[in-house]
Amino acid sequence: MNYTDALAFLDGLQRFGMRLGLENIRRLTEAFDHPQATFQSVHVAGTNGKGSTAAFLNGILRAAGFTVGLYTSPHLLDFRERILVDGHPISAEELAGLTTEVAGVIDRLFSLSPLSSPTFFEAATALAFLHFARRRVGWGVIEVGLGGRSDATNILQPEVSVITNIDLEHQEHLGDSLESIAAEKAGIIRDEGWVVSAAEGAALEAVGRIARQKGARLIRVREQYRVEHLGRSEQGETFRLTGRLREYDSLQVPLMGRHQVLNAVTAVAVAELLEEKGFGVGEARIREGLAAARCPGRLQLIPARPRILVDGAHNPAGMRALRAFLEEEQLPGRLLVIFGVLKDKAWERMLGLLTPLVSSVVLTRPESDRGAEPRELATVASGYFQEVRVAESMAEALAMARALAASDDTILVTGSLYTAAAALRALGFTSLF
Repeated sequence: MNYTDALAFLDGLQRFGMRLGLENIRRLTEAFDHPQATFQSVHVAGTNGKGSTAAFLNGILRAAGFTVGLYTSPHLLDFRERILVDGHPISAEELAGLTTEVAGVIDRLFSLSPLSSPTFFEAATALAFLHFARRRVGWGVIEVGLGGRSDATNILQPEVSVITNIDLEHQEHLGDSLESIAAEKAGIIRDEGWVVSAAEGAALEAVGRIARQKGARLIRVREQYRVEHLGRSEQGETFRLTGRLREYDSLQVPLMGRHQVLNAVTAVAVAELLEEKGFGVGEARIREGLAAARCPGRLQLIPARPRILVDGAHNPAGMRALRAFLEEEQLPGRLLVIFGVLKDKAWERMLGLLTPLVSSVVLTRPESDRGAEPRELATVASGYFQEVRVAESMAEALAMARALAASDDTILVTGSLYTAAAALRALGFTSLF
């Protein structure tokens, strides 16, 4: 199959929906002689911050001289963004060839029971592991898709497991309490392994309990690392850090928001553990790697008049972080919002968090089958905002917002990474690399 055929095949697997469990991915990877065993790995779970933390770790390991595979989800503009080697996406030709192989294995192993066919995410995970093995990467930085314990990525044997933070999400799959969700995410912890977590409160207690049960060493980021925020610019955040191994006088990250500082500190904690294990990381490489990280769609500022800020906050925890940034930054002019969200998210709470800062909102639909219909949101939104409009497309939403905004105002696009992707596409972005 060619590249177009490969994308069509993968997209066709979406019909099998979301299915947790490791049986399918084990069968797939066994057919390719366990490609995930050919590289060392760091496994990253959590509610928010997984992608940014993975990006920081990718930067640090690359700065240390390793060949690094990075697997994240979802993508913004191009499926190939999910599977990077040394910062470069898998090529169209490589994706086509590997998908042909994976499709052949799926046809051979699952043809007698098509309803148990691998899902889109299971196939994508197998592709990533196979690509990393073929490219002989030294390290894989692997982001969990959903939860942890039963996620397709959880066939790894990582050097370090990472749990960024934990909030209520996907309760239909993970449980209805912070403790149960934390337990699912802590399922990536290995017996006598090493784990780093930025969780707090009851969630951290649950992670700690499971770490003790498994005899794992736990680094509690919020307790064992001290941070002093030094400043912010459009180029990102600067902070001083007292780590477990040393003090870092001034570290810079090219992403905005104090929550990104926490994600960066989590990555530093992992790097210090790897340094203890004998891997050549060190202060200079940590500093260089943090500064080189990229994570589009997270408080991404588009220079324009009015200015446009794109952020993929997709749940209440992400929206709280976004609101904290907006309250602290106090951008000049008014703030107008373009909001598109998936229907299974707590969108009413998300809208409520924006209420004190926003008077006008344009509702639109994310480019996803799971997208919430904006007209269904409008009735609730009208109780929060003075002006509510509905747009059928992102192009129309941007036009509406620009018509409402003065040159010094800010248009915030948020609610979902799918919404962020639609905005970047409408603004003329065709590639992130």
